Amino acid sequence: MRVKTVQINWHDKQPIFSVDFDHNYDNAQHGGWRFATGGGDNNVRMWRLRSPIERETDPNVPAVEFLASLNRHTAPVNVVRFSPCSSRLASAGDDGVIIIWRQVDDAHLAGRTDQLDDVTGDVETWRPAAMLRGSLADICDLAWSPDGAFVVSASVDNTARIWDARDARCVQVLADHSHYVQGVAWDPRGEFIATQGSDRSLRVYRWVAGSAREVRTGSDVAKLAASHYSMPTSEGRRQRLFHDDNLVSFFRRPSVSPDGRLLATAAGVQRAANGRNVCYVWARDQLRSEPVLRLGGLAKPVVATRWAPCEFEARGETCGDAWAANAPRMMLAVASQSAVSVYDTEVAGRAVGVMDGLHYAAITDLAWTNDGSHLLIVSIDGFASVASLDHSACALPLRRAAPPPEPQSNEQPEPTVVIPAQPVPSKSGSRKRLAPTLLSTL
Repeated sequence: MRVKTVQINWHDKQPIFSVDFDHNYDNAQHGGWRFATGGGDNNVRMWRLRSPIERETDPNVPAVEFLASLNRHTAPVNVVRFSPCSSRLASAGDDGVIIIWRQVDDAHLAGRTDQLDDVTGDVETWRPAAMLRGSLADICDLAWSPDGAFVVSASVDNTARIWDARDARCVQVLADHSHYVQGVAWDPRGEFIATQGSDRSLRVYRWVAGSAREVRTGSDVAKLAASHYSMPTSEGRRQRLFHDDNLVSFFRRPSVSPDGRLLATAAGVQRAANGRNVCYVWARDQLRSEPVLRLGGLAKPVVATRWAPCEFEARGETCGDAWAANAPRMMLAVASQSAVSVYDTEVAGRAVGVMDGLHYAAITDLAWTNDGSHLLIVSIDGFASVASLDHSACALPLRRAAPPPEPQSNEQPEPTVVIPAQPVPSKSGSRKRLAPTLLSTL
């Protein structure tokens, strides 16, 4: 495992709050991997991570190439997420607006570095396809449905909202949390949604709607299936599962494995000799029960979890008990505020790699390439690190759902603005963003 901090001006020395790879990017045509970052400078930026062959051919060329700057947000961008079945991008932040972006083909710009914009230097052209308004509070996290038809958002107004990304409308408000909702995840099978909040709870909702065409505004498309606050101990008492709102973090990002069997959560806490901080993992068929795994030994609280979006060929042997019976080999990255641990589902009880001391400030998000060969880590200090993982097995093809049909139009559509009913008021008062201090540069 090799790790390098890329020393470029990502977001004008402002914090980087989120990162995500475009798993539908044409690697064969362009080479490398396209990804997006969201930062404290109110911008979304597109980049291309060059392939190992490109980097080895010319070591003097930067590992990352700038592609475009998307400038429509009016406040820091907390989350960027690509659709799982297309190259549409959803971004959201402190302005409470979700913007759905799409790339615009431009004969003068696409793929031609000699025709760059003289001012911005953009290689690609991106335009808003929709703007979703309805929450007057900051949005911390987003997740797409596996077919790319819906988006779920997490907000500090104590709600999670489900949006129809095609018609640009809010179809349901989930108001079961009593404090900030800081993380969301959508099951790759499309059957449940997980939310995490600073009220020390994990909530799992079951998707009960039929086809996307049958979903109506105000209808209950998701119903609460399970809530987790605490679990019994060996002494007969109950212990809390997650940190309270004193945890200094804007994010608690859960994630679901690519086969949908395992749900990894953030901000776990336990009473154990090997450390207080832990990542709890639930099994799909035991979402109402206690977690099946505890990934401990972490010095600081977990802020984000991310599964590699692919499965790997089994090595034929396991170290200890496998995570789940007859489960494929998968990789999970767990980011605490100071380190990133990588777990292999064929190796039980311990991480196969730990990356510590990469950044001077707290880690905020992480993302995998579609083949699981590279892991990108971003931080409040305004820098990003790239980890290259040497797998002893090959990645299997990524399974994707069919994308929803695009509206037929010969003209560039104007951004759609939707204002649903009045948002649920916050029960915890206003929130003040803590201004991070850049201690040093790398």
